Amino acid sequence: MAANRQKIYFISDAHLGARFHENKKAVEKRVVRWMDSIKEEAQALYILGDIFDFWFEYKHVVPKGHVRFLGKLAELVDNGVEVHLFIGNHDMWMFDYLKHEIGVTIHRDTLTVDLLGKRFFLGHGDEVDYRKRSFRLLRAVFRNKVCQSLFAAIHPRWTFPVAMGWSLNSRKSGLKKQETEQYQGENAEYLVLFAKEYLKTHPDINFFIFGHRHIMLDLMLSRTSRLLIAGDWMNHFSFVEWDGDSLILEQFEVE
Repeated sequence: MAANRQKIYFISDAHLGARFHENKKAVEKRVVRWMDSIKEEAQALYILGDIFDFWFEYKHVVPKGHVRFLGKLAELVDNGVEVHLFIGNHDMWMFDYLKHEIGVTIHRDTLTVDLLGKRFFLGHGDEVDYRKRSFRLLRAVFRNKVCQSLFAAIHPRWTFPVAMGWSLNSRKSGLKKQETEQYQGENAEYLVLFAKEYLKTHPDINFFIFGHRHIMLDLMLSRTSRLLIAGDWMNHFSFVEWDGDSLILEQFEVE
């Protein structure tokens, strides 16, 4: 690994391929430009879920598109950057294609890991969402192997349009309710409540980083612990950077 690669990066929620993007290719190109900008300094990249708006792997078929992103991902891995990809609630049907074809590490649950001397708790964010029973039930169905096999038995001609339409309707509904992009406050934001409760039994966690909520948040939980929500690549074009001394939530500026 190159000596100048001393930084670790975190992003989430690009929803590549989503119908609600005015220009899907422009969004992908912007993510790729950011990845290109960090490639000389990156020691590792953690993608915290929903990088795709929909992803389902059949035995011999994967979704079309995302060529620029996947190519840049392969370039990073080939050049020694450690890439970790968390499944989100939109792209949870990742199996082994990206692992074997590109060399990324797939995470299906939260991860506690030591990075440059500090302990991190990482996840998409939906894994610790216990607010709605209906959400938990739907998530369990989507992750069930029998249900996945039944879904895979249907021709992609029908499954992909249904899934993309569902995603679009879900996004519109979330915006209408104004729940998706507004901070609920320290006493109501469920990721904050989860982190505070978790710290009671795991006081060694220095940083919690999540996606899922599509907001940018940097909050001190205690004298030694912070929580960051990494925003998205739909409105904020944001990322988190860690160099062993400073953890910064930033936005990618392009001309």
